[in-house]
Amino acid sequence: MKYAMDVKVNLKPIFSNLVHTDWWEGPCRVGVMEEGTPEYERRVGKEQFKIWYDELKDNLDLTRCNLMEPAYREFDESFVMRDSEFEKLMPRNHEVDLYLITYRVPGIERLNKPVSMINLGPTPIDLIGYYRDIGLEAYMAHDFDEYNRLLTYLQVRKAVANTKILILSNAEQTPASVNTSCCDLVKLFTRYGIRNNRIDFRQVFKYFDEIQADESLHQEARALLDGAEKVEISEEYLCNDLRYFHAVRRMMEKYDCNAFTTPCKELCASRLPQQNKCVPCMTHSLNKDDRIPSACEEDLAVWMAMMMMMYLTRQSVFMGNPVLVLAGSKTLEQLGMPKLLTQPGQTFDHDVLEIHHAVPVRRMRGFDQPEQKYEIGHFTTQGWGAHYHVDMAEEEGQVVTFGRFNRQGTKMMVAVGHTISCEFRPVYCSPAVYYEIEGGAREFRQALAKGGYGHHQAIIYGNHVKELQELGEIVGFEVEYFH
Repeated sequence: MKYAMDVKVNLKPIFSNLVHTDWWEGPCRVGVMEEGTPEYERRVGKEQFKIWYDELKDNLDLTRCNLMEPAYREFDESFVMRDSEFEKLMPRNHEVDLYLITYRVPGIERLNKPVSMINLGPTPIDLIGYYRDIGLEAYMAHDFDEYNRLLTYLQVRKAVANTKILILSNAEQTPASVNTSCCDLVKLFTRYGIRNNRIDFRQVFKYFDEIQADESLHQEARALLDGAEKVEISEEYLCNDLRYFHAVRRMMEKYDCNAFTTPCKELCASRLPQQNKCVPCMTHSLNKDDRIPSACEEDLAVWMAMMMMMYLTRQSVFMGNPVLVLAGSKTLEQLGMPKLLTQPGQTFDHDVLEIHHAVPVRRMRGFDQPEQKYEIGHFTTQGWGAHYHVDMAEEEGQVVTFGRFNRQGTKMMVAVGHTISCEFRPVYCSPAVYYEIEGGAREFRQALAKGGYGHHQAIIYGNHVKELQELGEIVGFEVEYFH
């Protein structure tokens, strides 16, 4: 499988050197004769070219970019870069995602590629402003920290364009439980480059039937069970969920996909989970911890947020239903509705937001960090349907960022929260995590509804609002910050 997160920005450095044809002084040039000859300027330029390239290798984020062979190019006081200089760049121009220039490269816009500079002087303000005005993508940075943030955003954009999602669908325009899912798949392709295969969700069970609960699968199940702090499901039932997981992954391989979603209510109504004693929850958790954006309920609006957050931060993402828990109340009953299965186990002295779903992850600290401890529970009262239990309140007050796209896939609402506590429930969607929301939980829910965003939230550790705002500018979506 080609993981979208593994792509890199192909960065081509160009060191341009203004080599005068002779020595003289004037209104834009001063210096002693021995430092103004063509020979001296050429020699010093080539020395600086080597120094600059070493600085790039030492300071650029090479996990986000592929540093291509640098180019040294000269022009004289005619201020014209010769065609022959550009012809040397053309054989690999199609591979370049971004040019990094040190100074003016007259005519570089003819290459029709994004241009960037790292410079504290006036030149980048002039050049980048000019390039942007004529429709060329161009960026300036003042230092390597700022430039590496730019590389991150461009790498995320490239990763998004290298994402192809397997949608195991009931073939309705929107899933039954998520009217606010992004339904225009063509627009997601034309705007971001996201491709898809949308297939009847029943097809996955043909692959499921081909996968037997043999010794290798039981070993995989036992490894998960042995690593758990607590187990409330049998090995046989866990094997069924792993069969579903591998069936999904086989379909992803077949259709060259590297992201996943499937409906929930429609899947449940088919009774195929009951027949096969499995749920998709563990599949989503395993996918996300394996750097694959994977969303419940065919909800492409939350999947979009999950993907952007995951690619940006390189952290795994929790998603779930946002429920308002009223101050002093343990009940979630609504007028005209029967008592719900899930209830808070505690009360709070102010309104808080509860996020519950059975798809927690173990790498919320980062894909390169130690995995979090976990338990394995069961979804149904019959004892089948494996899912993780991960304590996301192990650090009280943990700062988190919430995110969700709108139906059109053009805007993302983000908010910042603080973890209060976490509860594990015996069946159904669990865990439930309680958060304080900056700006108010009640007001946040109203904003989600009035703004046309909808419900499910993607949650990551840390405050990443500014990064998401900057990412939106480059990838091409608006960020609405609720606070």
